[in-house]
Amino acid sequence: MNSNLAAAAAGEGPREAAPGARIGTAGTLLVLIRRELWEHRALWIAPLVVAALMVCGAVVASLKYHLTHADMSGDDRPGGMAMFAVMQGAASTPLSVVSLIVVAFYLLDCLYAERKDRSILFWKSLPVSDDKTVLSKLLVALAVVPLGVFALGLLLSLLFTILWEVNAALGRVPPIPGWDMLGWLKAEIALFVCLIVGVLWYAPYAGYLLLVSAWARRTPFLWAILPPVVAQIVEHFTFDTHYVRDLLIYRTYGIWPTLFGHMDVGRGRAFALGSALERLNLGAALTDLNLWIGLAVAAAMVFGAIRLRRYRDDT
Repeated sequence: MNSNLAAAAAGEGPREAAPGARIGTAGTLLVLIRRELWEHRALWIAPLVVAALMVCGAVVASLKYHLTHADMSGDDRPGGMAMFAVMQGAASTPLSVVSLIVVAFYLLDCLYAERKDRSILFWKSLPVSDDKTVLSKLLVALAVVPLGVFALGLLLSLLFTILWEVNAALGRVPPIPGWDMLGWLKAEIALFVCLIVGVLWYAPYAGYLLLVSAWARRTPFLWAILPPVVAQIVEHFTFDTHYVRDLLIYRTYGIWPTLFGHMDVGRGRAFALGSALERLNLGAALTDLNLWIGLAVAAAMVFGAIRLRRYRDDT
């Protein structure tokens, strides 16, 4: 497999292909992405392990605990889409948290590790440009893993729904009321829109971690943490201000009030998930100047990572 991978990355195609066969930029990126997933298996193993544990926990809970119809009775009982919102959140939140941690460490390690183990010398011997190599790592972090986690979360939520309905048929729990397939589709589109906005908003963090990974000669994690921490300390004792802290907080949460600005969620109640797509303020989020400034900063950092990789091949 490694020989085919190297040959394809070099633009030669698989070994069994005809001599002189070439693949385009998209094919090269695809092979490089496969290489990243092969070398950094935690990117997909960790979410799968979490998903398996969640399924096992759901099965055990369904066998151990019983609900009565009275538990979901009354005028304010949740509808089918609200119940699905709970299931979707229960499935997506642990997967997202674990994936964010794994992706952060992947971005810090991907360019540093290839210099540390000198594998960069092999990859530089192939006709694969530095920009394609770095871009493939960025695509893995900002596209492949988020889309995979989204699909896995969708599968888990459907499994939880099926498990609930099976237990409802056995009389162990009440059936989910008010299920709406069209509302479910709209809800998935809304979640997908949130995923895209989130990826665009957090792109500067990914670019920063890639830049640190390309620059650091050792302990990239420490070098990633030190600049923002030192900057906040220096600013506080020098100017008695908190602009760096406020910027980091805004860059972490700032887009979500804009995107969800028109949603009115009552205390203790779930809004109709099927109408979430209409309630999202997508236009305001995509026209937010800070979103595009962040993307420009991310592009500059990725460019810096490409230049550093081009001229730095060892630690």
